[in-house]
Amino acid sequence: MKSAEESNRATAGRQPGGYVYIIGAGPGDPELLTIKADRVLGEADVILYDDLVCSELMVRYTALKIYTGKRKNCHHFEQEAINEEILRHARAGKKVARLKGGDPFIFGRGGEEIEVLRQNGIGYEIIPGITAAHGASAYTEIPLTMRKVSSSVAFCTGHPVSKIQVPDADTLVYYMVASTVHDVLDAVAQKGRDEHTPVAIVQNATRYNQKIITGTLGELRRGDKAVYSPALLMIGDAISLCVEDNWFSKKKKVLIAGADSGVFNTGEFIKVHFSCKGEGPDRMENEEPLDLDFIDQIYFSSPLCVRNFQKFHAAIPEKITVQVADEGTRAEYSKLFGGDAATITY
Repeated sequence: MKSAEESNRATAGRQPGGYVYIIGAGPGDPELLTIKADRVLGEADVILYDDLVCSELMVRYTALKIYTGKRKNCHHFEQEAINEEILRHARAGKKVARLKGGDPFIFGRGGEEIEVLRQNGIGYEIIPGITAAHGASAYTEIPLTMRKVSSSVAFCTGHPVSKIQVPDADTLVYYMVASTVHDVLDAVAQKGRDEHTPVAIVQNATRYNQKIITGTLGELRRGDKAVYSPALLMIGDAISLCVEDNWFSKKKKVLIAGADSGVFNTGEFIKVHFSCKGEGPDRMENEEPLDLDFIDQIYFSSPLCVRNFQKFHAAIPEKITVQVADEGTRAEYSKLFGGDAATITY
């Protein structure tokens, strides 16, 4: 008996155009990508990727990469243009991977894209991803449900402001709240939630620079902390179970510039990778500057890595421990940054 994938491929072969995969990349940690998604991305001819897909993930693949990022009031591609781009490559017989942050069917507009594929007779599959709420829950130790605390959870969006929903659920999770967090908190309060209800704002969930802001509904309504995208708002008694020294925060964040030495084990470290090839295909269009405030250690594998890192970061905060692979790399580091570094021995 043929598998569903084989049957879909056979059907696609009788249809005009190529084949499209709608894929969820997960919330940010590149290791949360599924095995199936990794295989398909490795086989793809074209990858159309969104803003919240991390550049560290994208450099693994050799396909033609097209950045289709969309952020509030700053759209690189409008949705209609993305749909047309998918169709253009599929009609050319290409294997197309449409890669989205989180899960494509949870506020990811994946449903709209498959409607277009259906209308145009293009074969497709959907590969789910870990949605931001699940990632944030696991990486902050905030359970979305908990016996005797929360028996229901609702996922909502923080916009448009005029249509903010407040479902009757124990735990509320609001996506995309960077610019509307106070509007959401006001809507929840007006719905009758007690001002002492615990609240957490999680920025950059599952990434090395994850940040958690906690308080009560009343405190955060009266506060004026800036919230940066991507941000998730969690409301409910389950948030009180959050601990500051959760498993993710206990790990040191090590920036590896170049080849991985293998001495940083994943039990103690979160690895952040910096490509040493400078400008070009290893620099993705949506790549953001590294936030060194969240980095504990840096490892340089070669003098080239030191030079290319210095192009993006003129100084390294004193709190960061620097290690290098050899004496040549140490000399380059001292010349460019004026400091000393420990040489890792094997």
